[in-house]
Amino acid sequence: KQWYQRRVRGRSYDLSHMRSSGPGGQHVNRRNTKALIRVKITGATWISERTKNSISESGLLDKPGSLSISSQGSRHQSENTQDCLVKLQKLLDKHSYVPPEPSQEELDERERQLKLRKERWKQIERTKKYYRNRDFDM
Repeated sequence: KQWYQRRVRGRSYDLSHMRSSGPGGQHVNRRNTKALIRVKITGATWISERTKNSISESGLLDKPGSLSISSQGSRHQSENTQDCLVKLQKLLDKHSYVPPEPSQEELDERERQLKLRKERWKQIERTKKYYRNRDFDM
């Protein structure tokens, strides 16, 4: 696989922390451990146009063109922040994939398969026509 990688830059996103939900007792009620990252995808100059289009077509952006990623899986704020950055990097990597050009061998194989399919179809059609003209009365 060939990847066009782009690292997440430090000042290209807004990071905020808030209270997490779920079990955890008093710790969850008192600490802001949930991490939320917002990236303005439409205005980001460090993301290629192809990647921006792929992300926007997938329906992940809100009205102003921002991508929101949150994490609250850990009791620690720093781990949740790191998890958000990892999720963002994986999403950018996924939408930045550029498939390699097919080799001449692959193109030849595709053409061969196409010819085989065409021959099979012709044989089926010939068989249909052959049996149409047969008299089956006994």
